[in-house]
Amino acid sequence: MSVQSIRLNRVCDVLLSANHQLEQIYYQQHDPCLALHISRNYSLLHKQQDRNDYQQQQWRDKAKIWWQLYWMERAGKGLGLFYDENGLFYDNI
Repeated sequence: MSVQSIRLNRVCDVLLSANHQLEQIYYQQHDPCLALHISRNYSLLHKQQDRNDYQQQQWRDKAKIWWQLYWMERAGKGLGLFYDENGLFYDNI
C-alpha cells in the first residue's frame, strides 16, 4: 500500500467517524448546521477517486439526504442555490 493510499484511507476514516458523531448530536439537537456539515463530509467522501462505484453512490445519496434535512430545517433564509459538477446543490451561505 502506498503512502498516499494510506493517507486517503485515514482521511476517509476520520470523515466517517466525524459524521457518526455529528449524526448522533444532530438526532439530539436537530441543528440544521450539523446537517450541512454532515452533507459536506459525505460529499467529500463521494469525491474520493479510489472507492468503488457502489460506495461512492451511497455517499452521494447520503449527502443528498442530509442536504434535504438541512434545507427543510433552516429557517428564514433566502434562496441562493447552485449545483456542483456532481449534481449536488448548495446555497450561498
